Amino acid sequence: MRALKRSLRRTGAIFHARNLEYLRDRASFGWNLLFPVLIVLALSIVFSGPPRALFSVTVIGDGMAPELVEFPGVERIDANQDRALARLSRQQTDLVVEASETAVQYWVNGNSASGALLELLLKYTESRPLTRGLADGEAIRYVDWVVPGILGMNMMYSALWGVGYVVVRYRQSGYLRRLKATPLTQFEFLSAQVLSRLIVTLTASLIVFVGTHLILDYKMVGSALLLLLVALLGGLAMITLGLAIACRTESKEFADGLLNAVTFPMLLLSEVWFSLDGSPVWVQTVAACLPLTHVLDAARAVMLDNAGIPEIWPSLLILVGFCAAGMTLSIRLFKW
Repeated sequence: MRALKRSLRRTGAIFHARNLEYLRDRASFGWNLLFPVLIVLALSIVFSGPPRALFSVTVIGDGMAPELVEFPGVERIDANQDRALARLSRQQTDLVVEASETAVQYWVNGNSASGALLELLLKYTESRPLTRGLADGEAIRYVDWVVPGILGMNMMYSALWGVGYVVVRYRQSGYLRRLKATPLTQFEFLSAQVLSRLIVTLTASLIVFVGTHLILDYKMVGSALLLLLVALLGGLAMITLGLAIACRTESKEFADGLLNAVTFPMLLLSEVWFSLDGSPVWVQTVAACLPLTHVLDAARAVMLDNAGIPEIWPSLLILVGFCAAGMTLSIRLFKW
């Protein structure tokens, strides 16, 4: 028991020191809060107006698509049924079709005027028997869709650089060597870094979340507690990834390169700014291997579709796996 108390006291001391170091850097703290707000405001201005200029038809499967999708001004998107119907409920697509050689099944959103027009065109141009399905839901603005991406991006940068870069700086300055001479263990030091950065990341994300919601009134229909759980697991996954990168790196320049090599694919492929619908299968497979993808999938499901744990548990389980793998690697490979 005494050994446990001493361990907790040492961890708490490192945790407190790291928090003070971060809070005293007012420029960094302020920028972490201001930067995502400025991006959201800029995007809401740039992308204001109608969400799309063309009709959109989402095709399920590899069957024979209706002639309608070949019409000028109609955009074709390929997706599985769950994703297609989710897009239809948000009015991100106007019509969903699944066709075979003998019949066509289609779904239309009852609140979409564009969907009603495409349904009429489908009836006049299609000779195969038609089966109608109905979806419901309101259209979402681009800002509603992109806000989770901005919050996730801010979390990614805060977690990876706030831990990875700092640990490398500690190693370069000799601070870690001095800590090695104390009773502090690797696990205690790493745990303090993780907890400190997690609190900073979640606090900054909460302030940005509330502030942008007051300004933009974006869509949030799900459970705030479940969204907090997604943020908690996502933050831990990113932080432990940053630790794993920094556990042996001795150069800040090399660490900066490694962190950029990790963040750039997530920034490009995790649907921060745009959807990957219609992209090659291999691109979507690579995206599914990135932790930020699962953070944003779960966050958007909660915020836009009122999803619960049964709908997002695969993403949560994958994030737990990232946390466990990152922390295990960090402890095994860490060098003072």
